Amino acid sequence: MKFLAAVTIAIVLEVCNAHMCMLSPPQRGSMIGINKAGANDCILTTARCGGRPAGHPVMGLKIGSNFTVTFQKNLDHYDKATPGAFHVSIGQERQGTQMKVLTTVPDAGEPSLTLYSVNVTIPSDLVSRQIYVLQTSYVTNNKAAPAVFYQCADVIMEGQA
Repeated sequence: MKFLAAVTIAIVLEVCNAHMCMLSPPQRGSMIGINKAGANDCILTTARCGGRPAGHPVMGLKIGSNFTVTFQKNLDHYDKATPGAFHVSIGQERQGTQMKVLTTVPDAGEPSLTLYSVNVTIPSDLVSRQIYVLQTSYVTNNKAAPAVFYQCADVIMEGQA
């Protein structure tokens, strides 16, 4: 009986231990183990950027241009009764500022390690030479999983496209 309880706890911990990584632009921190479902660098559940501090911009983006964001569903949390979604947003690091949602991708039950590439348009009302946060979030809508997983990349805005 104790063995069964230990196995059950191990399975629950594995299911609750990782979930979404951002590949392009590269996420804050590392991407160690992202090709294995449940990678530790994909389990960020603290709003806004999973608790990872801002870093140097990893790339420049032209205001008004199109850009492809690529992220990975590192571990599937699909719930058929209440499917979740992925959001790509942009905003500034300052607390209290709103993130602007650029696109939403429904979670249709794709398996763990699925890659998503979505085209977004960088808003024309952003300020050149300012650093912004490009954020992906996985809203699970699954009572058996954390509510949201976050990843962020720091980018700098360049002049109009």
